[in-house]
This record gives sequence, C-alpha cells and structure tokens, in this order.
Amino acid sequence: MHAPFLPMTPEEVGPEPLDVVLVTGDAYVDHPAWGAAAIGRWLEAHGYRVGLLAQPDWTDVEAFRALGRPRLFFGVTAGNMDTMVNKMTAARRLRTSDAYSPGGKVGLRPDRATIPYTSKCKQAFPGVPVVVGGIEASLRRLAHYDFWQDRVRGSILLDAKADLLVHGMGERAIVDIAARLAAGEPVEACRDLPGVAYALGGKEELPAGDDVIEVPSLDECRDDPLAFNRLTLLMYRESNPHCGKRLVQRHGTRAVVQNAPAAPLDTAGMDRLHELPFAHAPHPCYREPIPALESIQGSVTVNRGCAGGCSFCALTIHQGKDVTSRSTESVLRELEAMTHRPGFKGIVSDLGGPTANMFHMHCTSEAANKVCRRVSCLHPVRCKHYGTDHKPYLDLLRKARAMPGIKRVFVNSGIRYDLAALDPEFVEELAVHHTPGQLSVAPEHAGERALQMMRKPDVAYFTAFMERFQQATADAGKEQYLVPYFQCAHPGVGPEETIALALYMKSKGLRPRQAQMFIPTPATIATAIFVSGVDPYTKEDIYVARGSMERSRQRALLFYWKHEEAPHVREALIAWGRQDLIGRGPDHLVPPGPAFGAWQRRGGKPGSVRYDTHMGMKVERATADEEREESWEAVAEARA
Repeated sequence: MHAPFLPMTPEEVGPEPLDVVLVTGDAYVDHPAWGAAAIGRWLEAHGYRVGLLAQPDWTDVEAFRALGRPRLFFGVTAGNMDTMVNKMTAARRLRTSDAYSPGGKVGLRPDRATIPYTSKCKQAFPGVPVVVGGIEASLRRLAHYDFWQDRVRGSILLDAKADLLVHGMGERAIVDIAARLAAGEPVEACRDLPGVAYALGGKEELPAGDDVIEVPSLDECRDDPLAFNRLTLLMYRESNPHCGKRLVQRHGTRAVVQNAPAAPLDTAGMDRLHELPFAHAPHPCYREPIPALESIQGSVTVNRGCAGGCSFCALTIHQGKDVTSRSTESVLRELEAMTHRPGFKGIVSDLGGPTANMFHMHCTSEAANKVCRRVSCLHPVRCKHYGTDHKPYLDLLRKARAMPGIKRVFVNSGIRYDLAALDPEFVEELAVHHTPGQLSVAPEHAGERALQMMRKPDVAYFTAFMERFQQATADAGKEQYLVPYFQCAHPGVGPEETIALALYMKSKGLRPRQAQMFIPTPATIATAIFVSGVDPYTKEDIYVARGSMERSRQRALLFYWKHEEAPHVREALIAWGRQDLIGRGPDHLVPPGPAFGAWQRRGGKPGSVRYDTHMGMKVERATADEEREESWEAVAEARA
C-alpha cells in the first residue's frame, strides 16, 4: 500500500533504509506536474523506497543526512525551472516571489542549485552515487551560455562533480540506473544507457566509432561564437532517440559524453505515470500555500513534447519533438477521480500540455521518423508525414464535458493556431465550450523576418485563427477575448520589426497585458544566435538587441497604448528616426509629449528602488508590473 506522501522526515522513513533520496529545489507537492514527485512515485511503482528532501539548507551538510544514507543513490534536481530563470527576470532583476516555494518566499534555493546540492550530498555520504537531472541539468549538460554571468560555462556535470546526468524526461533512465545499482553494478556500468551523460576522467580514452561525434570543445566555444553555433546545431541534429549519435566534448584535459536521448514514454507509460497514487496536494508539513499549485489546480496533463521547434524554446531538446499522449480512457479516469477530491467544484481549468491541440498528433511514417533530423515538423513548411487530425482531442473534450460531476472543461494550455486553423470545427467548439472568458495564444510577433528567426508561422495564420475564433464567439452570443502573447528583443528583431509589430497590434485592436522579453536560456537555437550574432543555418549575420537600453525600447513599443509608457515609446521612436509615428492621427502610435527612456528613472522617488546583493553586485528587484508581464515565461519553462 502506498503512503499518502513520499517520506520527508526520519519518522516517515521508519527503520528501513531508503533506496533513493531525491533532493529538489522546489517545495514538495505530490503532483505529476512536479518533476521530483513524478520521478519519486515512478521509482516507488517499480519497487524502490524513495524519500524526498525539499529545499534543504544548502549551507548545512546535516540537512542532507536527515533521511539517512540511501542504499542506491541520491537524485538531485534544481526543480521545475532553471534556478536562474526562477530567480531573475529578463532585465536581470531579482524576482520578488518564487511560485514553487511555500508562501512564494524567495531565497529558499541557491543559484544553479544542482551544483551545491550535489556537493552537499557527496559530503553527507561519501561513496553514494549522485545522479542529477531535471531541466537545469538537462539544458546545461554540455557547454552553455549563462545569460546571468554573460559567459559560456562548461558542463554542469563537471561543476557539480556528479556521477551521472539524466537529460530529457528521465523515467526510463532513472529506473534502469536503479536496477543496475540494485544488482550490485558500479555506477560506471550505467554509462551506456540512453538519456545519460557522464564525465570522463583525465586518463580515460574518448569513445570512438561511427556512432560518436566530437563537438567543438569548451575552449573553442568560448573563443569562437561560430563554434558555439556548431555545438548547438549538433545537439539538435542528434536529438532524435531513434538515430541520434553520442556527442563528446572536451573540457580541457577531461571530456563529457552525452548519449543519445532515451525513447519517450509511450501512451501506456504515460497512462501509468499519471495514474500513480498522487495526493495532488502539498506535503502536510507546509503551512502556507504553494502558488504554482494554486495556478494549476483542476488541470490535467494529456500530452508532452512539441513538434513546433520554436528557436527560443527548449522543449525539443528536453521533452522531445515526438508528442506522446495519454489515452482518452486514462484522462477520463483521472477526471472521474478529480470529481471526488475535496473542494472540487466541477471546473476543469485545463485539459492540455505544452501544446494542447497536438494531442495524439504524430509522424505518420515510422520509417521517416526513425531517420528524421528536422528540428521542427512544422517549420519552415509542415512535413508531409506529420498528422494534424484534431478528432482525438475533440473526442476527449466532448467526453470530458459530458461526464457527471463536470460542469465546465477549459483549455488554458498553449494552442498551436496554425494547426487549429486547419479545423474550423475545433475552433468553433473551442470558442463555444472551452474558453474561460479569454483564450491565450502566442503568435510571438508579426514581422516576417522576426517570425522566421523564431521558427514561427506567418502572422497570416494567427490573423485567420483570430477572425475565426471571434466569429465563432459572436455566433455563440458570448463575450470573450483572444489574449495574444508577443515577444521583444529576440535575435533578428530590431527597430523595424518592433515598429511593424506595434502597427499590426494597433490595426487589429490588440492590447496585450503581458509580453515576454527574450531570455537567452541554455541550449536553445535562439541563444546560440544571441551569442554569435549569426544564424547557424544560413550563416547570415543577425541583428541582436543587447543592453537594457535597446531591449527596453522594444518592450515599450509593445505597450504603445499605455499612458505611462508614452514617454518611453516617444524616446524609442525618436532614437530610431520614426518621429512620423508620433501624433494624434490613426496612423500614429503615440501622441506628442515628453520623451525619455525607461532606464533613466524619471520621476522616481529617492529610495524607492530596492536592491539586493547577488554575485557580489547590487541587483534591482523587479517591479510588480514587470513580474506580471513576464510571469508567463516562467510558466512556459515549467511546462518543459
């Protein structure tokens, strides 16, 4: 019989030693959306005793001895988000809340938490293997650009001195590791497993063979941005678990080896994972709510992975390009169980995943998929083998909203609008039955050049979807709105593209309340372009907005209609030589008036700016408006 929660205290552990102790930078919520909880329950389902140390004091080794010496290994993750994205905004300002901590408190996890957590595990129990994973470790497995230090760092494996790193979704690899260690094999025997990366000793020979590619070394990536581009392309090229090769990267006298990704869970595996006995609640030790749980209460995940391959998104390299979906029957069983949970009022807040309407969309050619090296199934043109049938998702939505105890079923996950536009029936049902007053979509931009760099579809697809959604809404006699997310400061987006977006927004009457300023997070194609200023595919020089001045100007244009942003919009337009857009006519963006930049702090009260010390520097805290406008970027990474 399963306990309601994985043990977090010695009393809950009992006299028998644990097989695995998981260490996480998040508070412990027993929910499949929490990576540590999902891996813990998955190991438990395979017969292992698992305990969990949530947000331990990284300055005190005794905190890592609390649950005793694990029989097999420590599993370490920074949490559902990269620590630095969780801590700092795109403007390098400290966030004032942490959605994955009780009460939203900040400061409960260290920077790049994987590194100090691993160090303390090794100090606590020398000789116990440490396996790191989660999105922070996964995206930092080879040389990577760290935006917050503005430099290329080496593999987190070497910084943390971990024994193994599990990249991507870790269910298959972690069970194989546990089985081999339980059989008495050394941790080095796990180096052949798919989905694993490891560091070679200084005297170990590099692997060789037709299945091995040596990528540019750490020194080369630091010295030559084009070498960093080549590394990134090779990581994506070899990300198909069916045909990916091992990558080897030298780090001085040592080297890091990345095996090909593990195969994703199939539908049966996804069903089994999500139907494990999760409590869907925080551990009882917490006295304050966990904000991230509040935001997903009543939601059900139906798929993972994304075939879109957007250049700024890490989903392809982490969850994979192949979308894996649960069975309709499994989702309905979870919904039926949800109706019996205390406090459930009949509202399903979301039935989705990274891209909700990719439910059971997949490559229709097994032979083609086994050799495919495309980053995206949809860009620059949709692959002829990619299926776009919305019927499985429509069938699920119809059955869900007809269930006893279910009043409404909403879709709050991302919608791929170019795919949705292919099925008018889906758009109509989405508008009539599954929109909670507003529907969020992410066109990202309107400029052709900008969208090409983002690997997003032409804005005409968004326009067509928007008009079809608005017509369906009007036909149903409803008042609801489309909420588009746009992005600024992405590589390839300069003054011309930013102005084109603002003019498009005005022409369509769009006034988004949130926007994302591009963050060059580790292991994305857009980050490689940000570092090099060169498109890794075409070798063409690309404009990159650097520094707070230019990035702030672009952000201001996205809110051209806000009175408080008017001085910043004027300053940007004057700097870009577009004073013709300042005026009171229909073709103008902003009326005449004073002009100054957001970075100049005009009118600020003395002492009103709060600072914290971070990495030896004074770092400004984000304002409430900035955090609200950038909050969705954190949600996007968490979904990965």
